[in-house]
Amino acid sequence: ASVWCTKCDVALCTDHIAGHMMSGQGPSSHAIIGLSERDQSTDAQQGNSSPLCGEHNRPLEYFCKACGVCICGHCVAIGRHRGHTQIVTVHEVSDELQAEVQTKSKKIKDVTLPRAQRALEKVQKVTSELSSRAEQVEADIKTASRLAVAAIQTCEQEKLQEVDDIRVVRLKTLDRQREELRQHTAALEGVVAFSEQLAERRRFGSLSHNSIQHCEVNIVGVLTAVKERADVLDKVKFLETPDHHPHLVFSSTSEAEMMQKASELLGTVVSCEATAAQSCIEGNRHKHTKPGQSVVFSVIAKDRQGKTQRRGGDSIRVTWSRLPAADMAAPAVEVRDKGDGHYDIVCSPSRTGDYNADVFINGGKLSTTLTIMCQEKWFDFDSTECHRGLTISSDKQTITHTGSDRWSSVLASQSLQHGRHTWKVKIIQSTGMHIMVGVAEKPGLTAKRNNYSSAYCWFGYDGVKFVLGKESKGISAFEVNDILQFDLDCDKHTLQITNLRLRETAKIDNLPATELFPYFALYQYRDSISL
Repeated sequence: ASVWCTKCDVALCTDHIAGHMMSGQGPSSHAIIGLSERDQSTDAQQGNSSPLCGEHNRPLEYFCKACGVCICGHCVAIGRHRGHTQIVTVHEVSDELQAEVQTKSKKIKDVTLPRAQRALEKVQKVTSELSSRAEQVEADIKTASRLAVAAIQTCEQEKLQEVDDIRVVRLKTLDRQREELRQHTAALEGVVAFSEQLAERRRFGSLSHNSIQHCEVNIVGVLTAVKERADVLDKVKFLETPDHHPHLVFSSTSEAEMMQKASELLGTVVSCEATAAQSCIEGNRHKHTKPGQSVVFSVIAKDRQGKTQRRGGDSIRVTWSRLPAADMAAPAVEVRDKGDGHYDIVCSPSRTGDYNADVFINGGKLSTTLTIMCQEKWFDFDSTECHRGLTISSDKQTITHTGSDRWSSVLASQSLQHGRHTWKVKIIQSTGMHIMVGVAEKPGLTAKRNNYSSAYCWFGYDGVKFVLGKESKGISAFEVNDILQFDLDCDKHTLQITNLRLRETAKIDNLPATELFPYFALYQYRDSISL
């Protein structure tokens, strides 16, 4: 076939074109086109036409939400979808689907994708840490193996040296025994020769009876000595069997002990590396001192599992991050290794002021910073801020109630506003323990003798705590000769009191961020306290 009749919708070859044109109502009822032209026309019609309903051969213009399929108008009016309520146009459902796709796409972009990226980063981080940890463990195992081999080689050398020492001693003993045997053999040979000579002389009658008796005595003496020496040699026969020497016997118990020591050594090496993340400063990291006086800080070295080291040898380094003056030389630091994972850091500041230092262990920096407050004297009782009812000693370290007024107070000569400070107060004498100690703000305090509404203190009679005149539960009552230690942290705004006799502690929080003075007040005549 080479042509197509569009009217009859049939394909024709060249032999049947003429007959086909004459059929029907004649040539006017036929339209002949080439097959290639017909194919192009069909493709164009299919590209521009909408999908058709397979049941009614009509365009799919509607969508049934109940059934989830596209349908035509006949399906809605007379078909299987007649009476369905959830029917919309194709354009409406297309808009809805497009909006839903955009919403989900935005959610994926804004929520799901970032979560996936974070999860991926976390996986990569964990993978990196795991790889690093695996490398560290591998390095530790190799180090432990090398040390274990070194320990075994050392043990081997010690045993070989022990065997060599035993061999040398045994050879010396054998040489001595051989020399003694040679001497006794020569003596025996001499006895035999002498006996032969005696027999010869006796045969010819040239030997007297006394001479014979004397010779026999000599012979008996030599034979006795030889016999005793032979008995001694019989007792040291073990020297001829070195395999049974007690020092050369390796029992199962000694082997087990050796393996136990190697295992302990291996475990020590794997976990012995102290880390800055687990190591810490023991005790107070804030210290007070005077110029030229030593200050000691204690460092505890711990491994990655948080276990304190059982040996020393860690690298401890101290760097000064703050000095009283930029042009001054840093104080010398001495690190004392106690050999059990504890180290003492000792220094002696030569100049007054505040010092800060960072501690590094095996290259890592500890999280805490050392602080040293170096001063000639913490403070005195301030005579200018002392009520007339109190008397200050010549060294300004003791106050005594000598007046007729009941409550009389005094402030310290130095204000405290930054850093951490410690001082101690000793109760020398008090009848009723009507004593107040703590800190206070300066304005107007001593003008009214004991205006404790401006103070943060404790009352010695019953240990009650006063905060701006409001009392609350504190610690136990004071006693004569009690030593009270005060720790003021101006940066954290806290004041702590410790009765060193009772080991009892109480604290005041939320102090004002202003200048504070150590504060003292006495009530009764002859009451006395000292710094």
